[in-house]
Amino acid sequence: MRNGRFIFALLLGCVFSQSSIAADQVPDICPVTKPPHPAFVPPAPFTANEEGRFWLGTKALWTSLNDDGIWTGIVSPRGTRNKFWWWREGWKYDTDLRANEPGLIITARRIDGVAPMVNKPRVTNGLLSGGWSMLTVLELPTSGCWEITGNYRSEYVSMVVWVPDKPLDETR
Repeated sequence: MRNGRFIFALLLGCVFSQSSIAADQVPDICPVTKPPHPAFVPPAPFTANEEGRFWLGTKALWTSLNDDGIWTGIVSPRGTRNKFWWWREGWKYDTDLRANEPGLIITARRIDGVAPMVNKPRVTNGLLSGGWSMLTVLELPTSGCWEITGNYRSEYVSMVVWVPDKPLDETR
């Protein structure tokens, strides 16, 4: 009898773990941005993107997103945050960085519910993927479907991402 209860509990655990995996999938109501076809390839000296990610934008402004459209990051009581890298052909941190702001404006708005709009988080610089980039830490305050727009001197790149209501597993 004890073995029967153990097997039942084990099977029940498998069912619940499967449902938690499904909870991290993007719902149909969120039209997340998918990799473009043909793929955008940034100009030299920038290197290939990480596996599981794609480039989005043009030579005038581009960024990198997860292939599945899920916004991953550190989950805190204030939201989900992660570093957000942006590039532009010819952008140089020493000549284009003015008063510690490189001119990049980021906005984010939730499109499937009510949440405060995110406006212009602090932007700095960094060296990643073969060249200098504009870097910000973007914190989305709630789970749900979010539209994020980057604007650099009237060059725009927009995307839609899904923010899960709980952290994804650490191997991601």
